[in-house]
Amino acid sequence: MKRETLSTLLAALAVMAFAVLPCTAQAGDYKPELFKSMKLVYAEEFDKDGPHKNTKQWEIRQNTQWNVKGGVLTGEIATEEYQKKMQAIGDGHDGTRPVIWIKPVPKAFVVQMRVRYNETSKKGRNRGSLLDLGHHVNSFIFGEEQTKLTLQKKKKIFIQDKFFLLNQWNEVTIEIKEGVILIQVNDRKEIIRNPLVTLKTDNENDVQQIDFKGQDFGTVQIDWVRLYKGIE
Repeated sequence: MKRETLSTLLAALAVMAFAVLPCTAQAGDYKPELFKSMKLVYAEEFDKDGPHKNTKQWEIRQNTQWNVKGGVLTGEIATEEYQKKMQAIGDGHDGTRPVIWIKPVPKAFVVQMRVRYNETSKKGRNRGSLLDLGHHVNSFIFGEEQTKLTLQKKKKIFIQDKFFLLNQWNEVTIEIKEGVILIQVNDRKEIIRNPLVTLKTDNENDVQQIDFKGQDFGTVQIDWVRLYKGIE
C-alpha cells in the first residue's frame, strides 16, 4: 500500500511539473547574452477569463477587442461601426487589425513570450504582422517568406526564409539595447547590430513600449509574457 501511495504521489508531482514547464523553462532558466543579468519587471500568464482591460502595463488601441479565455489573451478587430466611423474621417487607425501595447518598458530589456498571429481569408491593406520594439522605432514585420526589420523608418534589414511562422504558436525571446537586437524564434536565433537600434526617445521623460499589431482582419494571441530589465 505504501509503495502504491508513493507511486501515485510521484506521478502527480510529475504532472504538476510538466504543467508549468513551458513558462518556467523558457523564462526562469534563461541566461541573457547581451546583459550580465536581468531583473523581472512584469509577468502575465492570463489566468483570469474575461475582457482584457487597460492596466498599468497594457494599453488597448483603436477600439480593438481583447479577451482572455483558457489562459490565452486573444485580440480581434474593432466593431464595424467603429471602422466605418474612422474611415469616414480618413483616419487609417480604423481598428481593422488588433493592436495592443505593453507600456512602459525599460530602456534596455529582455522579453519572452509565447505568441501567434493568425490570418483570415479576408484581406485588407496587407500591412503584415508587426511587433514594434519602441513605437515605430525597431519594427519587425513577420511574413511567410521573410521577416523585415525596419529601424527608425530609415533602414530595412531582412531575415530570409521561414522565421516567425503565421497561424501557429511561436516561442520568442528578444534582447535589445543600444546598437543591437537579439531575437530568437523557436530554435532559430538572429543577432542584428546597427547604430540605428535604439530605445531612446527625444524627451528623457518619455517611455517606450512594445506594440503588437496583427494582420488585417486577423487575430493576435498571447499565451504568456515576461519582461525583464537588462543589467550590464
